[in-house]
Amino acid sequence: MSERSEVTGMPDAQQQSVEWTPAEWQAELLELRKQIDRLDQSLVLMLANRFALTRRVGNIKARVGLQSFDPQREAEKLDDIRRQCELHGLNADLVAEILAQIMRETVKNHDKMRSGISSGA
Repeated sequence: MSERSEVTGMPDAQQQSVEWTPAEWQAELLELRKQIDRLDQSLVLMLANRFALTRRVGNIKARVGLQSFDPQREAEKLDDIRRQCELHGLNADLVAEILAQIMRETVKNHDKMRSGISSGA
């Protein structure tokens, strides 16, 4: 029996026979790429949802006078992400940098909101 991916439950391609016919490996590549495309679409939707939530957070922060950047919250989030990456065998530095970039964009958006509220916009 072939190994299955912990994430998808599908057979691990590395365990497949290396004697695939061109039609077999082409079909497998096509299916895998379709799955990757669906995951990419899900990532975009998740980012859109995340930014919608952070806009609400930014609005609250701006209205009550809190700073846009919360270093303690950011450090806690990055530590948590690194732990999750270790559990799933992911490159923690890469994923943490991606999340840090998303958080930097969030802070910029919050700063814009603060400026708009303080100027009466």
